[in-house]
Amino acid sequence: MTEVSSNSAPLRLGSTSLRDVTAFQAELAERLDDSGTVQIDASGVERIDTATLQLLAAFVRDLRGDARLVEWVECSAALRRAARALGLTSALDLTAEPG
Repeated sequence: MTEVSSNSAPLRLGSTSLRDVTAFQAELAERLDDSGTVQIDASGVERIDTATLQLLAAFVRDLRGDARLVEWVECSAALRRAARALGLTSALDLTAEPG
């Protein structure tokens, strides 16, 4: 069984743009201070920009560095397409396609 972050509610990610990155970065920083797996619900993403995807990739890298995981509870097709287009699928741990 995977230990879920003490902030057990999944991190909800909606459509974002460059103007949202600073607030989102602060939210991710809070999750880095927790322990356990971080769950992300990205079912609400209709569009996502490169800066946000790069920030997410750095977040996942930092989690890995602390021997922690990210668990994608839901992931929209738009986020998967954007990650694939930028070559970030593996960096985001999005390798498993939905069944």
